Amino acid sequence: METCGEGAFSSGGPSTQRNFPSIDDAEVVDFEKDAEIIMKKLTGGTKELHVLSIFGMPGLGKTTLAMKVYNNPSIVGHFDVKVWCDVSQSYNRRKLLVEIFKQATNDNSEIKEDVDIADKLQKALKGKRCLIVLHDIWEVEAWEDLGFMFP
Repeated sequence: METCGEGAFSSGGPSTQRNFPSIDDAEVVDFEKDAEIIMKKLTGGTKELHVLSIFGMPGLGKTTLAMKVYNNPSIVGHFDVKVWCDVSQSYNRRKLLVEIFKQATNDNSEIKEDVDIADKLQKALKGKRCLIVLHDIWEVEAWEDLGFMFP
């Protein structure tokens, strides 16, 4: 566990562009060191699954920090696939997997209810370097439910 500003991040063994509002660098000056640490963890190391969590009290700037890293040109160029999905309190596994799949593949077609989306997603991500941001997870169970899907 390492401290990251007033929040913390932890890492465990281990592109689609999404349009975010622009982030003024003056607003995130305090995050510069934290962003560098996170970017080094994301771009260095092995090809194994790597999980990085940013957490803390509301209002600390966790989302701003994550967006700054997600949109950084060195991160954009490093990953084959980039996905940003909001999970929030009303977690729906299938809807979230469909959203991840659509962003990862740039496929906006309708996915039928009988399709095994977990299998389809695993196949789409296999062999690719992926950055998948699951924003605003409220329950550990949501991550535990999703974690096994990523190759």
